[in-house]
Amino acid sequence: MPGLSIAVANLSTSIDDAAFATAVAAIGLQVSRDFQSEWGVGGALTATRITLDDGAANIDAATDAIVYVGDAANDPTLGMDGVFGYHAQNNGKLPYSFVYLDVCKQYGEAWSCTLSHEVLEMLADPTLVLTIKGPAPAGVAGAAGQTVSYELEVCDPTQSDTYLINEVAVSNFVNKAWFGLPGGSPTTNFLDLALSPFGMRPKGYFQYEDAAGAHTANGTAVDAQRLAARAILDGHRRTARRRAVIARQLQTQKSPEPDSAGQSGERPH
Repeated sequence: MPGLSIAVANLSTSIDDAAFATAVAAIGLQVSRDFQSEWGVGGALTATRITLDDGAANIDAATDAIVYVGDAANDPTLGMDGVFGYHAQNNGKLPYSFVYLDVCKQYGEAWSCTLSHEVLEMLADPTLVLTIKGPAPAGVAGAAGQTVSYELEVCDPTQSDTYLINEVAVSNFVNKAWFGLPGGSPTTNFLDLALSPFGMRPKGYFQYEDAAGAHTANGTAVDAQRLAARAILDGHRRTARRRAVIARQLQTQKSPEPDSAGQSGERPH
C-alpha cells in the first residue's frame, strides 16, 4: 500500500508554528517507526500554516490528504463549516480531517494525540470504505454467531491511550491482530495494553456494520461529556462520513434500475 503525502494545516491562533512543527515531526516519526511496520503503509507529513484567503487555494497541489487544526469547531470563519467550504472549493475530493482545540479540551485529550489519531486512521483507510469481517459484538440482541463488518478505524478502540515521542503525546493504535488479521504483531495494540480482538479500551469505541446499517459500541468509561465532544464535529467526523457512505450504498442496493429490455431490476448485491 503506497504512502500518502499529508498536509497538516495550522489554522490556530493559539498554537505557534514552532510547537506545531514539533508535534507534526513527532507524529511523522510515529508513522515511520511504529505504524508502518505493522500496517505496511507510511506517509510524509508536512506542517504548514494557511489562511482561507477568500477561498483561494494555498495547499500544495501534490498533497494526497489534509488535516486542518483550528481553535474552535463552530468559529464562523475557521470552524468546520468555513474550512469545509474552503476545502470543497479548493481541494476537491482529497481526504480530510479536522482537529479542533475546543473539542480536544472537552474530550480531555492533548491536541497532538488527536492529531496523531486522525493521521493514523487516514493512512489506514483514506477513502472510508474498508471493513474487516468479524464476530458480532457481545450483547447485541439476536446477533450471537453472526458476522458483521468492523470499520478500519485503528485508533478508536484505544481512544485516550497515549505515549510520548520527543515529549509529544501521540495515540495508541490497534494492530492487525485486533481484527484477526495475519502478518502483524501478536499483540492487539501497540502499547500491549489489555485489549481483546474486536474489543475496546475503557474510553474507546468502535463502529461496525450489519444489514441494518452502522452501529457504535462504546467503552465503559465513555461518558456524556465524551459523547457530546464527538457530537460537536457532527457529520464531519470520520465515522459520521462513513455512515453517509453506507447509507448511499444501501440506497443504491435497494434502488431498481432498468435492465437491457427497459424493465426494472435489482442492483446486484
